[in-house]
Amino acid sequence: MTSPMNNRLFITSIVIVAILLLHGCGAVRENRIRQEVLADANMSAEIRKAIDQKELVAGMTKEQVIASWGLPCKWCYGTRKSPSGDTWEYVLFGSNLPINGSDIIGIGKGIYLFFDSNGTLKHWSNQ
Repeated sequence: MTSPMNNRLFITSIVIVAILLLHGCGAVRENRIRQEVLADANMSAEIRKAIDQKELVAGMTKEQVIASWGLPCKWCYGTRKSPSGDTWEYVLFGSNLPINGSDIIGIGKGIYLFFDSNGTLKHWSNQ
């Protein structure tokens, strides 16, 4: 007979492993997109510099934003698809740098990125 404590430990272990595996999938995708974006010889020096410094520039493609900041928060309220253009939310924790990874949710400050219907970054806001 197993105790309730052993059951909780087992379930907690399974959840931790699942989170690590899911986060790893997002990190692999982010890295692949970043490599593809940085291999583009036609990318402007301004956008390349922004990506290297983890900054945003109006006019970036979604892939360039991912190369710079990582994937947006999938589960956050502010991440939405729309025919007129998508909105992505990134959650910041105590600093001015985005937390990379697609599934981080928690108490923080959201930055909202607004794309047009062609997937071009138009502007961003923390409100």
